[in-house]
Amino acid sequence: MSNHIFIATMKPIEDLKYVFERYNFGIGSGEDYRIGCNLPLTLPYVYEIYGYEKLSLISFLEEFMEFGDVVEIYEYWEGQALPESINVPKEARTINLLQRTYKDEFGEYQFDKRNWMEELATRTVVSNRSVTTFVKY
Repeated sequence: MSNHIFIATMKPIEDLKYVFERYNFGIGSGEDYRIGCNLPLTLPYVYEIYGYEKLSLISFLEEFMEFGDVVEIYEYWEGQALPESINVPKEARTINLLQRTYKDEFGEYQFDKRNWMEELATRTVVSNRSVTTFVKY
């Protein structure tokens, strides 16, 4: 059984090498998985990411996303222990990078403006049970 982390974006990520060099995680096309698996992602550009740390992923999203952007992240498990795709909408979370908020099934939380990235890194940002949606508006 193996897992894959996918990120779906509204616009293409132009320089994948830059992402690796700047944020120290790998990123490549996830289109084969979009076609072959039942991924619950709705945005047009799909990438697989690997070897990431939460803080570096959050930093990348903060730089990459512009006002009005949306990014989805989902963890897909291959193998027999979990179904191909689990999507439990009640467990979905929305993270607003502009407002510095985290919303999940238990409520909405406001992060401190000075250390919001560190606070967010302590929360669940990637799940195999539902899509995490990052917004910037």
